[in-house]
Amino acid sequence: MEDATDISFYLGKQAVESIGNLDIPLSNGQIVSINLVNELPDDPNELISFLETENCPKKYWIAVGQAYAQSNKLDDAVKLITKALSLKQFNEKDKVSLNSFLSWVYLKYASKGINKQENLTNASDLINKINSMDNANVSNILARGTLYLYRDEADYALQTFDRLLKIDSNNCFAILSKANLILNKSKNYTNALKLYQQVLLLNPVMTPDPRIGIGLCFWLLKDEKMALNSWERALEINPNNTKAKILLNLSKFNALFNNSLTDEEFIKNYKLCLTDLSEIYKDNQNDPVILLTLASYYFSKGSYELVEKIVTHVIKTISGGNTNSVKSHGNKLSSFQANILSHASFWLGRISFIKNDFAQSQRYFHESIKLNEQNLLSKLGLGQSQIGRGSTEEAILTFESILKTNSKCLEVNYALGCLYSQQKSKRKQEQAIQFLERYLRLSSNRGLNSEGDDTTLLNKEPVALNAFLILSQLYETRDMGQALTYLNKAIEERKRIGQDAPLEVYNNIGVFNFIKNNYEDSIESFKTALGKLDDPEGFKSEDGDLLIDLPNDLKVSIKFNLARSTEFSDSSDDAIDIYESLLKECPHYFSAKLRLLFLDCISNKSAKEDIKSEIDELLSLNASDLEIRSFYGWFVRNFGKKLNLNPDSDTTHHRDTLVKYDSHDCYALISLANIYCTMARDIKGSSNDEKKKRYYIRAIELFTKVLSVDPKNVYAAQGLAIVYIENKEQNKGLDILRKIRDSLNDISIYLNLGHVLVDLKQYSKAIENYGIALARYLNPNDSRILSFLARAWYLRGISEKSFPYLKKSLEYCQEALDSSQVSKSSLKFNLAYVQFQTAEFISKFPVEQRNVDDINETILNLNEAVKTFTELSSDAEKHSPYPKQELKARASLGGTTLLNRLNVCLEEVKENINKVEEKLELAKKLREEEEASKVKEAEEAKAALQAKEAELAKERAKLQEQAQLWAEEARMNVVVDDEDDDKIFNEETAEKESKKKKGGRKAGSTNKGAKGKKKGRKNKAVVEDSEEESPEPSDNESEEQASPRKRKSAVSGDEDEDDDNISAKNTNKKKKFKSSDIIEDSDDELDDDLFGGEDNNEESKPNDED
Repeated sequence: MEDATDISFYLGKQAVESIGNLDIPLSNGQIVSINLVNELPDDPNELISFLETENCPKKYWIAVGQAYAQSNKLDDAVKLITKALSLKQFNEKDKVSLNSFLSWVYLKYASKGINKQENLTNASDLINKINSMDNANVSNILARGTLYLYRDEADYALQTFDRLLKIDSNNCFAILSKANLILNKSKNYTNALKLYQQVLLLNPVMTPDPRIGIGLCFWLLKDEKMALNSWERALEINPNNTKAKILLNLSKFNALFNNSLTDEEFIKNYKLCLTDLSEIYKDNQNDPVILLTLASYYFSKGSYELVEKIVTHVIKTISGGNTNSVKSHGNKLSSFQANILSHASFWLGRISFIKNDFAQSQRYFHESIKLNEQNLLSKLGLGQSQIGRGSTEEAILTFESILKTNSKCLEVNYALGCLYSQQKSKRKQEQAIQFLERYLRLSSNRGLNSEGDDTTLLNKEPVALNAFLILSQLYETRDMGQALTYLNKAIEERKRIGQDAPLEVYNNIGVFNFIKNNYEDSIESFKTALGKLDDPEGFKSEDGDLLIDLPNDLKVSIKFNLARSTEFSDSSDDAIDIYESLLKECPHYFSAKLRLLFLDCISNKSAKEDIKSEIDELLSLNASDLEIRSFYGWFVRNFGKKLNLNPDSDTTHHRDTLVKYDSHDCYALISLANIYCTMARDIKGSSNDEKKKRYYIRAIELFTKVLSVDPKNVYAAQGLAIVYIENKEQNKGLDILRKIRDSLNDISIYLNLGHVLVDLKQYSKAIENYGIALARYLNPNDSRILSFLARAWYLRGISEKSFPYLKKSLEYCQEALDSSQVSKSSLKFNLAYVQFQTAEFISKFPVEQRNVDDINETILNLNEAVKTFTELSSDAEKHSPYPKQELKARASLGGTTLLNRLNVCLEEVKENINKVEEKLELAKKLREEEEASKVKEAEEAKAALQAKEAELAKERAKLQEQAQLWAEEARMNVVVDDEDDDKIFNEETAEKESKKKKGGRKAGSTNKGAKGKKKGRKNKAVVEDSEEESPEPSDNESEEQASPRKRKSAVSGDEDEDDDNISAKNTNKKKKFKSSDIIEDSDDELDDDLFGGEDNNEESKPNDED
């Protein structure tokens, strides 16, 4: 078999050789052979004159015209066919064929975009003319369908091709055209594929090649391998098949864009694709697909003017030379032309977008979308242009409309996430988080499976760094941990693509870790950020200019952050060194100087007077610096008494800040509000309630003003909550504290929550908040918070009347006392007070709920409490936490009355325990006796049952023995009956013989009697067998001897009496004998024979008794 790549495989060698030759017979009988491929003259006049002179038939004219048309010399083809139509040698039928060919030439013009409307009109006129002469002409019907296609009248075209297929079901052109319609209009790729395959079976070498359509169907059905095989096969059949070349080249571009795993691999394959594209371009310089593909390459190189020239040329080719006619003729374009123009407008829009001419780019993108509503890239460009113009709302609407049909589009989700993140609405910001997180999921899930490898290669889409940064920013005020997570993911994503995140990301990670008290992690992040400052090439502007000063500026901020984190590390002295180095580099960097002064204040290394002098110097040089003024206010408030400053120095200072420098300084406003709260709190007595109320109102006004300036200032919000709580509006204050709990990373919020929850008698929740404050912020042995916990447990124990809770309170009081490093008087009092209250509490407990060990422990604690009260009320105690007289009275009460009550309670408990034990012992004894009684009764019942069973066994033995005796007697009775029967039989026989002799009977009667006697004897034997099985009493023997009938009755009676007893034993034996009815009949007959009651006629009535 020939190689399948050779066309001769289908047509044969001779057909292949002759396919390009035309043999024309001459009038003299000779034949002229013209090669229509290589010998076709450029001037058709020579062939026209030759054909006209020789009066060649129409087929030769049409063949030459086809050769010119296939060589893209359409004008020559029209000229030749027009000349043929003017000749008189052709009849109407010939002219139909010539006009049909000419109409196809005009359609060819239209397909190339040459005077499209004019040529379509010419073709339509010829088609109508031919239809009037021959409405069943196949070529003309096919031309009409093609005309409808160029006019984009798909429904009429489909009807025309269906009509043609009814005439000729194997018309390949009609099937192919129908397949094209279904592929492009109906999008039913499976049906289109079947039609293309049908054409391939009918004509494997048809032009246009159906393999192109087959490949497109497979591509759209996601079977790229089969699509490539189809196009490669089409190229093997026809190496000049431009469409196959273009499609294969585009598929290679698609593969390298999606499957390249490295930059080197991408560059290598991209060069190969461009080389192939340039080779295709040499032979098809006006093909719009090739030109637009080249436009994308030149756009990526930044050759925007060249791109604009290419696109303009494409538009002129499609629209007939008028670049402004795209919009006006959009409704007259075919779908392919509309798609080409849509892409052309898209590239023009991108060029305008690059030039920042967003208004023009928006117009181009709008035009592109009108030409092809499915052009997703143009829709994205439209949205970006709207953003560039500042029309954010319009851009959001555009992207939302795209999202409805392309929910998995990465760019749309990213763009909407970015746009919504800029909105102030919380709902919009929530949507921004959803869109950006969906964008991250889609980017992670996007990948391709490599079928050529056993392993699965996941080619993830690179994620935009900005997506992680925006998500972190959105979560910053909601969930600090999640914000930190997204920053870490940003670094991981950058490292995955071989790059590193900018230092700003590391700085933010350090700040978040600092806020979350992860100081070691924050130090590491800041050091990493400092390390990235060593690369000066990394700091360039958008124009490419090197930013020389930026690294130094960033270094100052990052070093300051590092020092702040180092303050909380084991090497806190390093923080001082960093601050000092910063001051050397930037002497006027006040933040570093203030931190040094603050560390000096809390370390007590320097005298407070010296510190105040430095602060005064700073303040005098920078009186308007709010940071310095705030620190001065803090210093005066905490150390003003030690420095003998006026009590209202801090108030005056903050008032000056608000009046002279900045009326909206938040720190000054909060400080003044706190001062008003303190003043209101210090007012005692109901006579000053009005004044107290004014102070609180003033504090509320100041806190409210701070919140108006900074709505997220949690310190102001907490102050406002405290004011509400102190004015008995605990629920309002609690709501505020709960709202700011996750925002304010400070111990005060949890302590305040604990206090208000205690006031609301929600002791368990208060204990929980105190526990968080103790575990998260301070040393677990902090005496102050331990005292708060002791108080909460004490109040909970009193409220719920739980002695274990009071013991828990005692434990915390003892821990607080042991942990205190300063004056312990108040803590001693707290412990003694709880011990005293515990003693009083347990003394009021019901006797049944008391415990000896608890009472003994309480007595010991009470003695300690009395001792403590005595110590605190002594003259030696200078700072008694409670009036000494009351302490003495409480000690006296505890040592006498309360102690006696506890002793009484102890005796009562012991007595109660003894009573309970006695009752338990008695109950136990009664229960044991009851159980013993039950056991004895059970044994007696068992013995009685055994005795009864023994008696029953004896009775059964007796009955069995009696039954055996009866059986023996019955056997003996049977022997006696046999002897009696013989005796009776002999007597009867003798009697009959004597009657014979007297002449009373005939001889026949004697014979009959003999027969009856034999029969009766036989039946009698049956009766005797039955009697052996049923022994009967001996009392009946005399009756049986007296009369045979009486004896028979006795036997029957015996059988009835013993039937129940022996039925089970004799079942098998009874089956061998006749029934009792037969026995009775036999006895009657025997009686009749014996006593001569009947004659021979009796034999005819054997069943009278029945």
